Amino acid sequence: MDGDSVPQTHKSFWKLCGGIVERFREPATWWNNQNEVLTVDATRVGIADVLTDYAWLWEDAGLEVSISPDEYYAVAIEVNGNLTLAHRDDGRLLLFAPDHAFTDVAPLAGSPPYSLLTIDDVPDLATWIEMCAAAWRHHR
Repeated sequence: MDGDSVPQTHKSFWKLCGGIVERFREPATWWNNQNEVLTVDATRVGIADVLTDYAWLWEDAGLEVSISPDEYYAVAIEVNGNLTLAHRDDGRLLLFAPDHAFTDVAPLAGSPPYSLLTIDDVPDLATWIEMCAAAWRHHR
């Protein structure tokens, strides 16, 4: 992935760490059960392809996909295939989670449940990183 197509927050993270792929005894955060977090490999997931594969979610609800897939990239890949997405320009954060049991999420306007979601109190990539990092700092 071209580093120019990710927000400055992600570029700054890469200066410190290349991403997270394996951990154990972790605190409860949005990074739980993720195979890839903030890695270059995660950024290579084709968001347009994934949303095309799941277009039926919107079609069944009489809706159209409410984002431009090219404006987003994956920052995390969950074990079950759910994706955490960040907007390339402003870092706005979304979940694509057709298989989830989260409680602190809401469907993005124009999206059915179990598709594109916002996370309560986590509007962007910087907040997501800081929230998860804080949990690790305070974890014993």
